[in-house]
Amino acid sequence: MFNKTISAPVHPIHRRNGDNKAVINWIEDAISKKHIKYYDYKNFSNLEKIGSGGFGNVYRANWKNPHNILALKSLNDVDDATSVEKLVYELNINRDVHPYDNIIKFYGITTENPNDSIKKYMLVMEYADSGTLEKYLKENFNNLTWDNKLKMAYQLACAVSVLHDENIIHRDLHPKNVLVHQNTIKLADFGVSKKIDELIKSQSIDGVVPYVDPKKFTLEKKYSLDKKSDVYSTGVLLWEISSGHQPFKGRSRYSLMVQIPKGLRETPIPNTPADYTKIYTDCWELEADYRPNIHEVVNRLETIIAINNSISDSRSYNSNTNVQRSNPCNSNINNQRPILNSTNDIYSYNSNKGSRINPISSSTNNFHSHSSSRSSRWSVTNSRINSDNEEIEQLIRNINNS
Repeated sequence: MFNKTISAPVHPIHRRNGDNKAVINWIEDAISKKHIKYYDYKNFSNLEKIGSGGFGNVYRANWKNPHNILALKSLNDVDDATSVEKLVYELNINRDVHPYDNIIKFYGITTENPNDSIKKYMLVMEYADSGTLEKYLKENFNNLTWDNKLKMAYQLACAVSVLHDENIIHRDLHPKNVLVHQNTIKLADFGVSKKIDELIKSQSIDGVVPYVDPKKFTLEKKYSLDKKSDVYSTGVLLWEISSGHQPFKGRSRYSLMVQIPKGLRETPIPNTPADYTKIYTDCWELEADYRPNIHEVVNRLETIIAINNSISDSRSYNSNTNVQRSNPCNSNINNQRPILNSTNDIYSYNSNKGSRINPISSSTNNFHSHSSSRSSRWSVTNSRINSDNEEIEQLIRNINNS
C-alpha cells in the first residue's frame, strides 16, 4: 500500500541565512510534482505521542482506518530555516536508502496546519510496532536466545552498511535511534537528530556518550565523526544486545567523556561467543585505523551465523534447533526471518569449548581490560578513573566554547 514516492534527482537549495523560503519552495515543488507523496492531515486520527528528541516529536497515528498505522515526525522550530533544512536533508537521505529492509521507510509529508501562513511539516514514516531497541531489550531480553541476538546484530550491521554504501554517515547511533518492527531491526534518524556538538551541551547527552566515538571527546583537536565512528557505535550496540542493558549505567556523562578516551570499556558478558566478543571489542578500539569497516563486521557476523547453522554437535548446540541461514544484507523483507521465532529456535553457546572469555561479573561497575597487545592500548585502572576532575572541567569549558 505504501510505495516509494521520491524518485526525482536532488537539486541544491540556495537560500540566505535566516530565510527558509527557498527550502519551503523546494518541499512544495516536490509535492506538486509528486516526487513526494502528500498525506492529507485530516485523514489521520488517534494521534499518540511515542517519542521526542532534538528534532521534535514522534506520534503514532491511524491513517484512514484503524488497520493502517503510521508514524508522524514533527519539527520543534517550524520558523527556523535550519530545522526545515534538516527535514529536507533527511528527505534526501531517504531517497537513497528507502528500498532497504532494515531502514525505517519514509512514505511522504503532511502538514498539521495546511491553511496557516507558517506550515508545520511532518514526515510520514513507517511505524515500528516494538519501539526502540532500548525498549525492546528491556521487555524481551529474557526470551532472547543467542540465535536471536546474532540476528539482531547482523541486521543492525546491515543497516549501517546500507548508509555507508551510499556515503551516508549516521553520526548518532544509539538504542533510541534503532527501532524494532515485527521483530526486525530498523534504523532511523539519520538527518533530523541533533548534531553531537549540540547534544554534548544538552541534558539529553546522558544516554548518548557511551555510543559516541571517543575521539570526539579528546582535547587535542577537533575530530570529525566518520564511518569508523559509526563502527564504534555499532560495537557498543553489539555489546548492549549481548547484555540487555545500556553501558555504564549510573556514571556521570562528563566522567565518561574523560574516561572512555583513556580506555574505559564495558565488561563482556559471561558465555558470550568469543568471536562475537572479538567483533565488538575490535569495533570500539580507540584508534579508528584499528577498527574494522562495517562490511567486515557484516562478514564476520555472517560467519558466526553460518557456523551456528552448520553445527550439529549436541555438546555445543541444541540438536533440536530449527535455525535457518540468515538472508544476505538488505534482502526482501517478505523473505527475511524475524528475530524471534518458535521456542525450538535455540542457540546454546558452550563456554567450555573454544571459549577465550573467562567468566566475569556482569556488573556494569566492572570494566574489561583486553588481554591482546592491540587492545591493551585502552586498558584502564580504577586509580585513574578517580583523578580527573581538572580534566573534566577543562572538557566542559571546551564544549561550552565550541
